[in-house]
Amino acid sequence: MCKCNFLDEMDTLLSVFPSDSTPLTVLGDFNLPSDKLHSSGLLALLNSFSLSFNSCPPTHKEGNVLDLVFTHPSPATDMTVTPLHISDHHLVSFSITLPVLPKRNPQHLSLTRRNLHSISPSSVASCTLSSLPDHESFSSLPLDSATDTLLSSLSSTMDFLCPLSTIRRKNSSPAPWLSDVLRNNRRELRSAARKWKKSKLDTDLTSYRTLLSKFSLDVTSAKTSFYKEKLETSAQDPRKLHNIFSSLLNPPAPPSPSSLPCRRFCLFLHRED
Repeated sequence: MCKCNFLDEMDTLLSVFPSDSTPLTVLGDFNLPSDKLHSSGLLALLNSFSLSFNSCPPTHKEGNVLDLVFTHPSPATDMTVTPLHISDHHLVSFSITLPVLPKRNPQHLSLTRRNLHSISPSSVASCTLSSLPDHESFSSLPLDSATDTLLSSLSSTMDFLCPLSTIRRKNSSPAPWLSDVLRNNRRELRSAARKWKKSKLDTDLTSYRTLLSKFSLDVTSAKTSFYKEKLETSAQDPRKLHNIFSSLLNPPAPPSPSSLPCRRFCLFLHRED
């Protein structure tokens, strides 16, 4: 393998690994004596991936350092070599310190609400009236007292028929380019879609299409600006650049449908006939 091919393949291999502080150790028989190591371009390549070269005693019986150790982010310590009778290479031993990563507790959003769909207006009216004083007594109350009594009865009714419940919602990582302006535009777009589906008017359809076209252009512009800035800030880091392009060219596959698609269902019935 020529030197250029080796460096290209090594570059491709290292680009697969994360570009954060995840520990990484690269070691092996590079077959590069000390006088050729600095001129080979290997040190410059590994340095661009924040991998540090760890010096050690000769690892070959001829007195050359051929077995190299590169680490990230912490250097290797206690480098020792032990001759072996079964090989012309020595056993290389060393210690590395692994950083203690903080534990991340999954955060969930808690939402407190009443399930108003589970009750009927008649049950609310019946329960509220039963907790109010009789008509004559209620009519004789001062306005403020009557209002407080009615509100208290309504509150008790809701607590009895439809108590508060807490649900946990998973945190979803929003698109980083989705600004508050785009979120507001998306709400307006969905509102326009609901309005048109309800009215079926041509004017509402035209309004919806106009908002849809504008929103699509705004999202495209926001994505372009986001990735342009991300590429510019990562211009000197090959690993980050590779990860960015990889995420763009190989997006995650969409989740499999939870129900049987209509077309597959029809084909199944057609075959059964």
